[in-house]
Amino acid sequence: MRFDWTPEEAQGVARTLIRHFKRQRMRVRIETAAWPEAPYRTTVVAERAGRHVLVEAQGTLGYGRSLKELVAWIDTRRHYAELYIATKEESVLQAGVLQDMKVDGVGLLVVNDEGVVSEHQRARNPALVVTPDPTLRFGPSRDDVRASVKKFNEVDRKDGLRDMCEVVERLTEELGVTACRRGWLKTPEANFVAKDWAGQINELARPEVYNLPRSPLFATGLKDDLHSFRGARNLIDHKVRSRREDTRRQKQFAERMMQGPRLVAELVSLKRRVR
Repeated sequence: MRFDWTPEEAQGVARTLIRHFKRQRMRVRIETAAWPEAPYRTTVVAERAGRHVLVEAQGTLGYGRSLKELVAWIDTRRHYAELYIATKEESVLQAGVLQDMKVDGVGLLVVNDEGVVSEHQRARNPALVVTPDPTLRFGPSRDDVRASVKKFNEVDRKDGLRDMCEVVERLTEELGVTACRRGWLKTPEANFVAKDWAGQINELARPEVYNLPRSPLFATGLKDDLHSFRGARNLIDHKVRSRREDTRRQKQFAERMMQGPRLVAELVSLKRRVR
């Protein structure tokens, strides 16, 4: 494998990365731009099922202007891609550099003497980053929504989405309980609370359980959206059998997570209306 621009001290790291990605059955290119118009050519570009992993191999860890420009370019276009810097295990890891990388969503791969590649810091994938509409109002649930979105984007997508599901489920029950206490529903409060989430959604959409002159709080569209979002729990627990299937699921995570804040805002608004 011939390198034209990769420094000699980083070529061993680069060769290890190539073997690592090929074992994962990814298509590998070297010293090339992932996209024709990209502003920088990383040492390695690995691709599979539409996902790009860009890695800059280095002898000593550094995060300079060229890589920062590439990060900004990828983020702006929301490419389904992850950018990493890879270096040797014995390289000095500077706290300030790592923090800058973390803020920008750049990951770190470390290669040891046995040729094992480990993920020291996870890269952010711009296509999977969730940014709620800034005009949405979450009321008392604001901190919970922000925490779950932050967890989804920066820590763990499954846990972040699971937390958002819990917020939406809790607000569904709170809305129903408030409707029972305010005389909107004929359903006794204890009966409503005893229902599972699906049952509570259906109950709040049934015209016949409302006292006149009240009408259902959940129109058909909102009811369907809530059931669709409720399915995120099955998505979280579903075991994937291939990388392609995992790629599809990761994209579905982001789609469901985008639903969550909007549903929270709608439920908060309805709760204010009932009060």
